[in-house]
Amino acid sequence: MKGILRSAFDTVFGGTKEPKTTTQFQMINGWRNVFVPMEDYSKDILIKTCIDRVATHVAKLHPNHVVMKKGKKQPAKNSQLQTLLALSPNPYMNAYSFLYNLATKAVANKNAFAYIKRDRQRNVISLWPMEYQSCEAREDDHGNLYIMFRYGGTHSTRTIPYTDLIHLRSMFQQGEIFADTDDNLATHMALLTKLGQSFENVVENSGRIRGIAKIAGQAGTEAWKSKAKMLNENLKDPAQGGMVVTDGTMEFIPVDSEPKAADTAQLEFVRDNIYRYFGVSKPIAEGIYDETSWSAFFESVIEPFSIQMSQEFTRKLFTPDEIAAGNEIVFDANRLTYASTDTKVELIRQLRPLGILTTNQSLEIMNLPPIADGDDRVQTLNVANTDIVSQYQMSQADSQKGGEKDEQGPTDDQAD
Repeated sequence: MKGILRSAFDTVFGGTKEPKTTTQFQMINGWRNVFVPMEDYSKDILIKTCIDRVATHVAKLHPNHVVMKKGKKQPAKNSQLQTLLALSPNPYMNAYSFLYNLATKAVANKNAFAYIKRDRQRNVISLWPMEYQSCEAREDDHGNLYIMFRYGGTHSTRTIPYTDLIHLRSMFQQGEIFADTDDNLATHMALLTKLGQSFENVVENSGRIRGIAKIAGQAGTEAWKSKAKMLNENLKDPAQGGMVVTDGTMEFIPVDSEPKAADTAQLEFVRDNIYRYFGVSKPIAEGIYDETSWSAFFESVIEPFSIQMSQEFTRKLFTPDEIAAGNEIVFDANRLTYASTDTKVELIRQLRPLGILTTNQSLEIMNLPPIADGDDRVQTLNVANTDIVSQYQMSQADSQKGGEKDEQGPTDDQAD
């Protein structure tokens, strides 16, 4: 096992050098420069479901390496970075698994890191989600920021330049480097656990004592045991309907031991607060959402993730000169994935005549394959270019002025 850990560690960090000395990074506002992931609440099915819903849809975002040219974003040609991001960020993960892992950590722990491994020419060759017990912000003598990760097992620490780390944060409401954890989720989880236990007690106690049986005779004798067995079988037999038949030598006294469970309204209140904490509605969590529910979830949760990832991947994967040249990583999502057929048809009907959608783009919206020569654009004659409209209006104005002069008749000079 130790050899396997060493092999994996060397695969990720092999060939990289750590700084000789670093000191604690001093925060301006006095916030802690150490981050420790909070307790693992993903063992709870509700928490795990909420995290999974967000991570699943974030992982569906498609990364694109684009270049801005003449005001238009165009796909980068022969981009190795595009292949790495869209297919396999590292030898152990495909793109979906990589993004799912990052999103899970960002939602559950508020901070998610991915190590950017580069070759000697500083080209990106792989991306690795970071697993750690805690991390600390540090700096070298030149003021460069580093993150020191602490591990269990055979490796104690690893210090990595912040410029070589993708850092995603959620609920980044205070601090300067790390999004801090809060106690809100822990409080609601404690309440949810207590409420859940009360319902478990109902189930457990439902099969316990139902009554007291008095049987004449000496306890323990064969006759006494036979009657006790008959009573017990009558209680368990569905055909008896729970009815107990006795004779003069037996008496059954029912006991009201109905356990009390917590009010379901209390349970729903706690659950709703957990849903709101993660930005996940009940329909989204249960996978029975409609177009309206999906649109709200996308705009409030997934789209912010898309924006953050686009900006973070761009600023960390490219040099300032490459960014100035127009290079950018954009995470796209098809917002129409869960739109109804009527909505898709209406969208095409409205946008296609305006020249906004091509034939193939319209087919893609309907989840249909492209066709040859399908990149054409059509436009209704009722819509014209603004320059053409201006020229037309000017020509019309000139024409009207000419007509007015003709109606006034010849001038005095012309009459002579």
